[in-house]
Amino acid sequence: MTLPDPSILVRALTTDPPQIGPEDVPHLLAAGLAGQVRMRLPQDHPLRAALRPGQLALGARHALIRAEVRLLLAAWAREGIPAMLFKGFALAEFEYGTPGERFYGDVDVLIPEDPTTVMRAVHIAISHGWRSDGQHAAPERWTHESAHLFSPGGQVRLDVHRFAVGWVSGTQERVRRVTAALWAKAGAVDWAGVPVWRPDLVDAVVFNLALGRQWSGDVGGLKPADYADLQRLTARHALTGTQLAARAREVGATHTWAAFREACDPLERHFALGSPDVGPTLVRAVQRDGLLGRRAVWQRRLIRLPRLLRWLPRLLPDAFAAWWAVRSGGDPRVPLARWTPASPPRPLALAEVQDAVLAAGWLTRLLYPRQSRVGTCVPRAYTTYRALRRLGHPVVFVSGVARTSRGIQGHAWVEDAHGTIDAYEEPLNRERFPEVFHFPAGERCP
Repeated sequence: MTLPDPSILVRALTTDPPQIGPEDVPHLLAAGLAGQVRMRLPQDHPLRAALRPGQLALGARHALIRAEVRLLLAAWAREGIPAMLFKGFALAEFEYGTPGERFYGDVDVLIPEDPTTVMRAVHIAISHGWRSDGQHAAPERWTHESAHLFSPGGQVRLDVHRFAVGWVSGTQERVRRVTAALWAKAGAVDWAGVPVWRPDLVDAVVFNLALGRQWSGDVGGLKPADYADLQRLTARHALTGTQLAARAREVGATHTWAAFREACDPLERHFALGSPDVGPTLVRAVQRDGLLGRRAVWQRRLIRLPRLLRWLPRLLPDAFAAWWAVRSGGDPRVPLARWTPASPPRPLALAEVQDAVLAAGWLTRLLYPRQSRVGTCVPRAYTTYRALRRLGHPVVFVSGVARTSRGIQGHAWVEDAHGTIDAYEEPLNRERFPEVFHFPAGERCP
């Protein structure tokens, strides 16, 4: 698989019709933009056929996801639990001509934040064959998300939000106020017989594209779909810059929205995807809007510190074993086999998994202070795998590879029975690095 080159994606998105060549097709397929670009090409364009499989694959995937999500939301509606669909799945379902034009990962749904409603929603899901990673049962660890649910067919990871924007530490007053503002303008719609809520059209732009990401752990980043989403929504619903800026001002996101529009402006055919300056600019804008203050950052660190101090000594043997395995080289499956107990696994509680993964990441950074996170993927995955396996938790070590403009790039990470581990903070590994192997080979790997 090819890792998409941002310059190719920008050219394909900002030119009309898209100015692309055969060598660009792998990049568009890898970025999930094949359908979006294909639909803007002339009917007789020779590359439409090459992009068609990508569009059909996304469409087929969406159909499977849609079927499972509809059944769950219908069950929630029967029990009086309101659910708002937003972000990628909602855009693919309601805004694009075909769902194969919009790639997304997880499905995002917003429900009321009170624990009673969250528990009811999760219990209903479990009764319909869904699985939970356990976050719903630990309200003290809720962030802006209160639960993660996995569908019976394995097609869907449903992120259940209680807040419309990110929250990790500090007061919840602002995120509650912003979430209430989103609900206040949202409307109930009939989704082919299933009642769901959808954001107001202006909010679909401001919250989905700017606040939903910049006021979260993704601050400073842009995604390839941002340009297409903004262009599609504003053109289809005749939304004006004045409307969008006014709404951003109402919810206290004036600088965030201005910085986002400076980086992503379909009217000027400008998209700063991949620019080294866009990240710091967006972060400064978020700070000017009163988020990411030093107090909140240090509060988050202090909250984590007691847990880290308990876990770091426990994982030192794992970190040093990983260091020695990396230094020794050879087939990674050899040390992994030594670290895999023969005894039956004993899955850990979500809180223990999160703390162990966090501590493994910290130890890796301490042992390799001069290397980037990408450069330490193997020792980090080794440490995490060994620690969790030693504690009884069934995880798998995954090795993937992708082709980049600079050559072949490999990557390694760990997953458990639910797939991606949130605390690992690498949600797109499988999209970016197709699997070469996983260990143990005989165990389920999502």
